[in-house]
Amino acid sequence: MKRVFLLLTAMMIMISSTCMASSYKLVEAEYSVREGDSLDSIAVEYMARNTYGPREFREFKSGIVQLNEWLMDRDVQAGDTVRVNYWVKAE
Repeated sequence: MKRVFLLLTAMMIMISSTCMASSYKLVEAEYSVREGDSLDSIAVEYMARNTYGPREFREFKSGIVQLNEWLMDRDVQAGDTVRVNYWVKAE
């Protein structure tokens, strides 16, 4: 019974992901860091572009770090390129 429940839950997640993907698209952006920028300021800027729904700041910032593993070793510096992903409503 537990396996059936887990299987049905997994199927529901897959179906909802497919529906979500058809009404939203993932934007993959690159940001050139300028003097005075911080990871926080970059996250705030791109969170504002995300139209999928409210995002939690720490989770969004963590996603940026996952895309740019070098951020685990040091802060952003002017001249760096930071990859950022966010969702927008498909038109």
